[in-house]
Amino acid sequence: MARIQGVPARICTWELVTGFGQNLAEESLMEFFHRDFPEVEKTPKFWRMVSFNSSEGRHHRYLVILADRENQRGRRELPASLFLFACADEQMRSREGHENFRYAAIVDGVLYILVFYEGRLCHWSEERGYGGPQGTPLALERLAKMDEFLHQDPLFSQASSFCCGNLEKPDVNFQAPADSWMLKFRKATRDPFWKGLHLEPRRPWKRFALSIILFFSMMTAGFLAWENLDTGCGKLLGPEAPMLTPPATEPISKKTGPKALVKGRLPRNGTVAPECVKPALVIQGIIGSRLFSGEVDGERVMKRTGDSLGAYRVKSVLRERVVLECGGREWEVLNGATF
Repeated sequence: MARIQGVPARICTWELVTGFGQNLAEESLMEFFHRDFPEVEKTPKFWRMVSFNSSEGRHHRYLVILADRENQRGRRELPASLFLFACADEQMRSREGHENFRYAAIVDGVLYILVFYEGRLCHWSEERGYGGPQGTPLALERLAKMDEFLHQDPLFSQASSFCCGNLEKPDVNFQAPADSWMLKFRKATRDPFWKGLHLEPRRPWKRFALSIILFFSMMTAGFLAWENLDTGCGKLLGPEAPMLTPPATEPISKKTGPKALVKGRLPRNGTVAPECVKPALVIQGIIGSRLFSGEVDGERVMKRTGDSLGAYRVKSVLRERVVLECGGREWEVLNGATF
């Protein structure tokens, strides 16, 4: 497994508003971004934070990451400033019940502002010009304006209140890999939110090698199946083939917005328990693969794995979906989708 390397990179928050139910591919994101920022020549990396509806349409907020140098070979590379994510998480957890949290820090004259909504990172900004003795008072003025923005923003204004952390000034030497910042950096990279993010480009030969391995695996499976044939009676001598699951019979939802991904697994008698009445669930956010928030019949809820949701039980909370179970059947609901 490749080592994780912290590299210099700039991060900002970018919001894109689309029509309801419109899916965004990587190519369309690049097109929209260069339309808004034609002066940016580097190739950005997009990392989705949150999507939500408003009267204007569907809002999509992404982290835009621009690496400052060429990628190294053989390593997974992430922005070195991610160590601030661990610092913010520690401050947020020290304040019981405050999952709506604003964190700020000055590092090398740069003011970093991180905002968490219901425990999930939903804003990251970096502003230069806060070095020297005037850096702190300028930063405090900027944070006062940021706190006003939280009350006006269509997403953050839904929170009853925000807890604002102390302005930190960590002494960081990015050239010292044994420094304390590296410990926090590694801690941050283990958070489920950053799972799958990498700045280094994927090499084509790895995909080619995977295709070759898959091809030979299929050839081997076919050869073993042929060897297990009893040519005398035409029956397989191996174990019986598993019974296929009947297809889902639920009607397709015609609501706008992303569709709930449903994977049905029926009990043996092929019926669903009559008490499994689906609640009107809208997932609004998933917090660290530990719990999720949403609305059920217009009421705000926050559930963990094992909690009940009407007749359903929360079987698992994943990075972008929640698995519900009732009457021997499982349902997967995507973040931002309606169940």
